[in-house]
Amino acid sequence: MLFLLLSFSLHAQEADVFGQVIDEEGTPLVGATVRVLGSVIGTTTDYEGHYDLGIPPGRIRMVFTYLGYRDLDTVVVAKNADREIELNVVMEQSSINAGPEVIVIGSRASRQAQALRRQQSALTAQTIIHSELFNKYPDVTIAETVSRLPGVSIIRGVGEGKILQVRGLPEQFTAVALNGQRLPTVQAEADQEGTLDLIQSNLVDEVRVIKARTADMDGDAIGGTVDFRVRQPEEKFETLVQAGVGNNFGFDDNPGQQTGATEVTGVINSEINDEKIYALAAGSYQRLGRGTQQTIYDYEGSNQDLFAARPADIDRLVERRGFVGAIEFRPSIYNRLKIAYNLARTEEEITNRQLFARNLDGGVGTLDRRTSTWDKERQLELVALEGENNFPRTRVDYTLSFSQTRENLDDRLSSFYGSATTDARFPALGNKELTDARARSSFSGAALGGNRNVQENIDLDEDVAIMSANVTRYLNKSRTSYLRGGFRYRSKNRTYGVFGAQSEIDRALSAPAAGEFRDPVGAPLFEDVPNLNDEVNRRYAARQRINAGYLLYAANLSSRFSISAGGRYESLEVQTTEVDQDTFSFTEGDFLPSINLTYRARRERQVRLSVYQAVARANYGTYISGRRLPLMSLDEFSVGNQDIQNTFSNNIDLTFERYGRRDGLVSAGLYYKQLNRPTLRSTVTNYDTEIPTYTTQLINTDDASIFGLELAIYQNLNFLSPGSSWRHFNLNATYNFNAIVADDDELDIEDFSLGQAPRQTANLSFVYANPKRRINLVAAANYRDRVFDRLLDNRAIYKNGFFSLDISADYRVYKDFSLYVRLNNLTDHPFREHFGLPGNSDSRLRSEARYGTWGVVGVRLQPKRNRVRAGESNGLNNE
Repeated sequence: MLFLLLSFSLHAQEADVFGQVIDEEGTPLVGATVRVLGSVIGTTTDYEGHYDLGIPPGRIRMVFTYLGYRDLDTVVVAKNADREIELNVVMEQSSINAGPEVIVIGSRASRQAQALRRQQSALTAQTIIHSELFNKYPDVTIAETVSRLPGVSIIRGVGEGKILQVRGLPEQFTAVALNGQRLPTVQAEADQEGTLDLIQSNLVDEVRVIKARTADMDGDAIGGTVDFRVRQPEEKFETLVQAGVGNNFGFDDNPGQQTGATEVTGVINSEINDEKIYALAAGSYQRLGRGTQQTIYDYEGSNQDLFAARPADIDRLVERRGFVGAIEFRPSIYNRLKIAYNLARTEEEITNRQLFARNLDGGVGTLDRRTSTWDKERQLELVALEGENNFPRTRVDYTLSFSQTRENLDDRLSSFYGSATTDARFPALGNKELTDARARSSFSGAALGGNRNVQENIDLDEDVAIMSANVTRYLNKSRTSYLRGGFRYRSKNRTYGVFGAQSEIDRALSAPAAGEFRDPVGAPLFEDVPNLNDEVNRRYAARQRINAGYLLYAANLSSRFSISAGGRYESLEVQTTEVDQDTFSFTEGDFLPSINLTYRARRERQVRLSVYQAVARANYGTYISGRRLPLMSLDEFSVGNQDIQNTFSNNIDLTFERYGRRDGLVSAGLYYKQLNRPTLRSTVTNYDTEIPTYTTQLINTDDASIFGLELAIYQNLNFLSPGSSWRHFNLNATYNFNAIVADDDELDIEDFSLGQAPRQTANLSFVYANPKRRINLVAAANYRDRVFDRLLDNRAIYKNGFFSLDISADYRVYKDFSLYVRLNNLTDHPFREHFGLPGNSDSRLRSEARYGTWGVVGVRLQPKRNRVRAGESNGLNNE
């Protein structure tokens, strides 16, 4: 209602203000920010320094800002008769810029320069990267893109980046949002983790990694917050069409392996009604055939002797679809309303062929083979309504959003064949035979007979509704200080249903030949699967309610000092309901203070200090009873833990940032995090059937501490030899080191550490951009040190260190047409798990997997954003 009333506050014709922003030498400033103070209107200059925006009649205050230059604050008086006003601006370098500085010569992404400007002026330490930059990188998922930012690492699944970690903390300590709205958690595992392979990087416009907390942010972000900003409606007309095909290499010995790759992207963005209405539509499709070769090893006895091997060939065909639609209304420059819809859908067809060879007592061996096929569907839908109203010294913004995530396991069918009789068994296998075994290996005397067919269906639904409002009151006319208060209500509801059936295999059927697999029965064992989310058939229903309120004070105390301080209170309510179980529920509340200080030694140099408290809450699905719950992952189960406690943290962050005159950046950070009751996954192996299964529970451990160092440089290399070919090269390098102190006397585990926290991560990439030669080349490397992952049968499981190399090339063939090439995972580094620290004498290889190398070749059509040039000036009063 407030928005509708204000919509009619300005009826007069707006004037078009246009011009060019240059420096004292006449060089256009690319990416300078132009905004109308106290309004929703703003823009950035293009590659020639031009800008264009509309203002209403009256006295309008305009501010021009650019990294390394003095802000220019001017008043434009637009009369009712004015239609076009030309305002050209010359910006001066800041007087506190004396001394040597790094200058970036190459004209790079104007929007990335604007992103750095907002990063520099933010209340707390954060990193912002724009699509103009990260779209050059050879990344398959958006998680891989974010991993190239300082302090961010990823956990890979099937060879792709899926899960984010900020500053080396476990993924459940990182908050993930889409357009500022928290994403649902799609997994039903005991810990909280939301995979990002649903989100396609082609639809993301900007990524923000916020590494410290302010009072107006959610309190459950100990590690930090990663906010993906999808494409938004804009004033400038934009189109993009991109298509490519490729292949996955390295699995020729896997019969029937699907290895093709296809990707298509389209974007259209435009003003549709005289600077009042803007609309966007973007879509993306990706199809990728991916193979995996994996082997799991089992040990027994005090000497941990190898007694079993489980090699598997996995064929995976993945289709991803994404759509973003948005429309924004701007009835005046002081008010706006935006409605957005986001859809991300992934469909997977998976075939898993696994051999299980093991030695029994008495010097004999036995063999089992299993073939499993299934379809898995995941879908995320998000609808959001955002509004903003500006008054003379007050701003009100509000958001309503609803998101729904569904994950379905549709008719997973498995057929088991094994050594049917004692006569079919064979002499025990040696260590080398077990180590070298492959899924299609054959062994003499291993005649297999049919055992059983199994069907599994799982449905997981989760809804998230969010309502928030913020009121900002500026305390002076210059708007250098303000009070902000607000509330946020978040509601989550989840249901989880499971269905299973099995039947004996007709033993009259011929057994599979040695080294071969028989496909499962063609039709499901049970066609009429009940509704797994109704009250009768579902395994559990859970809900979570978080009510939050905060008050924040922020001020620029001087040209050098800025401060923000505040407090946030969050109340939590959790309830779980299960069939034949009593309802479990609890409530609690937390007060979380924070303070952030910024000292600017010079215009381009600043130091940030943040001190704050945060809390990480266990996934509310964890609070179910201790009954085993089948999961989407094959052979995986979980059990709840109603005694699990939240993890609290005390945090101190110190960051130094050095910005170049245009868009260079050097940063160094130190941080300390004291964790109270961190969580850890503890898994137990069950040998009740032919193939072992695993049951995981989330547990609390003793306190832990992290002392961390973070280094980053993002810089053009022209300074090596000014004016030379080095001006075409850009370097992006990050390094993160964590000294972790963690112990748990009760568990008494050797090689114990903080779960899922890598000690070191690093990224190094070189970008060669030569507009005259019309070519862009990128080489990007990623490293993650070994990491303690979980407990398995009361032993520490470590993942090995990992190194990957990706390259891409983009060549502009003619005008707006480009050809591009992308090659991923060139190192084909194996993913290994070890019992104990890798390299120690008592360490044992637990599993190994490879995913191959893949590449894509495509064509891109992306017309440049054209500025609609205004006519001659009609008058200007500049005070």
